[in-house]
Amino acid sequence: MPDNLKSNVRLFADDTIVYLTISSLDDCHTLQSDLHKLEQWEQEWLMSFNPDKCEIIHITRKHKPIIYKYTLHNHILKSTNKAKYLGVSITKDLTWNSHINDITNKANASLRFIKRNVKTNSIKTKELAYKTYVRPKIEYCSVVWDPWQKQQIHKIEMVQRRAARYTLNQYSYQSSVTAMLEHLRWPTLQQRRNLASVTMLYKIQHQLVSIPVNTYLIPSKEHKFIQPFSPTNYHLYSFFPRTIRLWNSLPYQVACSPDLEAFKSGAKPHMYC
Repeated sequence: MPDNLKSNVRLFADDTIVYLTISSLDDCHTLQSDLHKLEQWEQEWLMSFNPDKCEIIHITRKHKPIIYKYTLHNHILKSTNKAKYLGVSITKDLTWNSHINDITNKANASLRFIKRNVKTNSIKTKELAYKTYVRPKIEYCSVVWDPWQKQQIHKIEMVQRRAARYTLNQYSYQSSVTAMLEHLRWPTLQQRRNLASVTMLYKIQHQLVSIPVNTYLIPSKEHKFIQPFSPTNYHLYSFFPRTIRLWNSLPYQVACSPDLEAFKSGAKPHMYC
């Protein structure tokens, strides 16, 4: 990619995203200028971006956002309210209803598939099928979109509750699904997301992922972090404020674990309670 771009660029395989905070019309011009630079880069490296497959999404909650018609190869890029990036559906208001609808629909479809094709009485086989083909669909990138609204949490949990009935072959209305989950020793998906979140924070703190520590984490005492001020629920339940609350509830000896596996082992009983 050109070195003189002022916008942010992220590449992964054949996915490319270019983004910039837009505070004025000058920022729009900057972004458009960078698109022109990418056109020049294409020619130098004998590559091409297809304008018909490129989209613009304005991520904002402003009532009157700055709207600009961006072009690539003299084609006006179409605007969208929803875009998928690396398997995660992003909407213009950064809410996760659409993404959760997508993943639960796919997970339920996969569950119906294994119900039709894995009819064995073996609990272990059914459990393996669920954990292999269904559960990953509702946990991929969960640290990003982890919901806080009850109806969204319930919608995700219902996938696992259906899987529990299938695994134990108990479909009676009198049967307790909660008892089934306890029998199978399956933690709730919310508990698993909590563990995934604090595990990611451990990775960030120890620079195991490329996320700058000092930008988002302010140390307090005893391996805890200062809780940032959250003016809205959108921020309050976003990754860092939400996960810092979970992290600060961990015992000192868990937070200062010497390695990742020791941390996950120590944090699990506290996140699964």
